Amino acid sequence: MDLQERALAFARHLHDENIIKMDDLEQLKDETYEEIVLLVRQKLQETYPQTKLKRMMKSVHFANGFQDERLKRVAIILTDEIEQYLDINKFLDHDASVEFFNNKITSGDFVINATSLVEVAFESLCICKGRNK
Repeated sequence: MDLQERALAFARHLHDENIIKMDDLEQLKDETYEEIVLLVRQKLQETYPQTKLKRMMKSVHFANGFQDERLKRVAIILTDEIEQYLDINKFLDHDASVEFFNNKITSGDFVINATSLVEVAFESLCICKGRNK
């Protein structure tokens, strides 16, 4: 599965869990993974305008060493902003998400590179659940 497919699966998951409304899921197939992440962030901002995000320490972010600036930006948005929206609004347990991420990237068969780390970031956020589930 590539990053665009992971981003699309993530957007679909948030929609299916009734966390955000995504009327145009089919149209997202033509978007890049970055555009999908930006749209998800926008939908979260619109749906949960009362959410106050904490400024994160970017100096210790796992994506700091990424050469691809677009991939780095997406990783930071996923783990610093979108993750906070999900956690603060009680859709995601931050500790469980971090544990999932850490377990996945330390498994014996995991190949560490920028793309695989962002793929796992998408996966770790897909453990979120809507309140009505």
